[in-house]
Amino acid sequence: MLRIFTALFFTGASLVVQGSSPHAQHSLEVSLTPETGEILIEDQVLLSGRDQYRFQLAPWLRVEGFQIDGRDSDLQRQAQDYFVQLPDGNPHKLGFILRGVVPQRDIKQEYPQQALSSSGSDGVYLPGSANWIPLDWHLRASYRVTVTVPPGQLAVATGKLVSEQNSEQGYRAIFETVQSSEIPALFAGPYQMRERLRPGLRLRTYFHDELDALSEPYLDMAEIYIQRYAASIGTYPYADFHVISAPLAVGLGFPNLTYVGRQVIPLPFMRTRSLAHEVLHNWWGNGISVDYASGNWAEGLTTYLADYALAAEAGKETAEAMRVKWLRDYAALPAERDQAITAFKSKQHQASQVVGYNKVAFVFHMLANEIGRPAFDQGLRQFWARHQRTRASWRDLQLAFEQTSGRDLDWFFVQWLQRSGAPRVSLGAHSVEQLEAGFVTRIEILQNVTGYRFQLPLLLATENGNQRHAITILDSLTRAEFVTADKPHFIQLDPESDIFRRLQKNETPPILRDVTLDPNTVTMIGSPGDDFIRSAGELASRLLDSKPRFGDLDAEQWTGQSLLLITTHQRLNKQLERLRLQRPPGLPDIAHSSAVWITTRADGATVLVVSVVDSDDLKSLLRPLPHYGGQSYILFEAGHALARGVWPLTRAALYRDL
Repeated sequence: MLRIFTALFFTGASLVVQGSSPHAQHSLEVSLTPETGEILIEDQVLLSGRDQYRFQLAPWLRVEGFQIDGRDSDLQRQAQDYFVQLPDGNPHKLGFILRGVVPQRDIKQEYPQQALSSSGSDGVYLPGSANWIPLDWHLRASYRVTVTVPPGQLAVATGKLVSEQNSEQGYRAIFETVQSSEIPALFAGPYQMRERLRPGLRLRTYFHDELDALSEPYLDMAEIYIQRYAASIGTYPYADFHVISAPLAVGLGFPNLTYVGRQVIPLPFMRTRSLAHEVLHNWWGNGISVDYASGNWAEGLTTYLADYALAAEAGKETAEAMRVKWLRDYAALPAERDQAITAFKSKQHQASQVVGYNKVAFVFHMLANEIGRPAFDQGLRQFWARHQRTRASWRDLQLAFEQTSGRDLDWFFVQWLQRSGAPRVSLGAHSVEQLEAGFVTRIEILQNVTGYRFQLPLLLATENGNQRHAITILDSLTRAEFVTADKPHFIQLDPESDIFRRLQKNETPPILRDVTLDPNTVTMIGSPGDDFIRSAGELASRLLDSKPRFGDLDAEQWTGQSLLLITTHQRLNKQLERLRLQRPPGLPDIAHSSAVWITTRADGATVLVVSVVDSDDLKSLLRPLPHYGGQSYILFEAGHALARGVWPLTRAALYRDL
């Protein structure tokens, strides 16, 4: 699964067929009517070396005809599987005629979590996972897809565009997969197509009418990112790259295209950070597919080289802010929901994103610091050159970096990939001694989670300047001393947050994820009315990473428990009194219709408050609010964020006055 967006997380639908041989060749003729969802599929499959062919079909498809080598034959069923018994292992040609109606979207389901297929007058979506092709998952396969749609519609499939015709009778196009593991995905809609041709590359946008003016900016940015990553990694692995606007509120990544909700495409972050992420997935995750047996390396690597790299280009402070955000998100992750990197396969919830995207990206940041940027970049180029168009594992990445750095990195990959958790660092005793020649500063560095090895950055500030050091941490106690000519003022460990570690309590302020990631959070709905209660329940389901648990407003009953309070401005003050809470003084003094903020009760439990004017304002938060998990407060007006921030901290835990 390939996910993009920092503010709207993408779910990718590029699938890989397991197995190495034998091979099947699919030649598909698809006639599709988007408005009604009616579809006719004819598939001719050439294969050999098999005496049985087994597949599944979407429940909305029926088999109207089947032939073996041109002769009518019968299909057999076994549970959910269809299977064909072949005469022998010689070459055979299977012919399928399938007909059905692609399910119409449920207009009430505005934010589908696992959209397998959908149709409507504004677009059709058929990913490979929808079982619209009679494919045997045990076979490698190649595909040639010819698709026809009525006038006024355009169709796109993953793979290389071979030819197309647009006439009064309709639109017809042919696509071929580039590598045999790519299962085609099919898209259609009333699109305006814009194109840019470059040597060996076709860039296109397929946008709904209201988005057509954004085509040129998207083509500009797609071209920039493809050129950038081709120069740093290796040649772009496809002949095309398409951006397609989706009627669904989704963001999906596929080989050589991305399918993005039409309401998201106008947002500025989409054609910058998120588009870069999706373009880069054509190298990591598509150009080289993931060997999931050892975990998914592609999401974190893409996050590091796209999202984080763009933050670094904006300045050191922006890059550090992203690392700090990752550490805060991890601090909010309950220990029982943590997992080893090797256990991460795809994003199923917020908790897996914290590990599979953020932590993995942070590990690559530390690796680049450990072996040096030249060896790191060369390792990526070598990894690409060696494994493109194949499946690769974490071990393959490790070997590439070991070869370019000339170092044994087994210790690094074992400790960061194969165990859950993170080191926790603190300052122990310290002393400063004045000598004739200057000052000797002695400190103790404590690591209460043993078994981690890393270089811990240290800043020592003196009267006349700062010194930077890197302390090798191997054990639970490390002693270090520094001789300075000038009097030391303070010392700070990991001053720029370069080490992935579990933050101390006073290093991270409360953020929304402290509540949304807690599986024991209790939701309280503080206003009556069926519409409000229904909308509040839907918001709780969107915000929380676990199924909501509902309870009454009772401070005593929920002692020590994380709480989510959803209420109205009119009722808020009395309900805060019942929970023994106060409005935070740091909220900006600006007019707003919705306020979301988090605070801590006297018993240490965190409370997330969502306060709105009425149920309409509550509904306006359904889309944006889940994407602000790293904030302490957000103020909205009609669903648009006016202000946001993180509660300030007085002093970092790893800071010590000397």
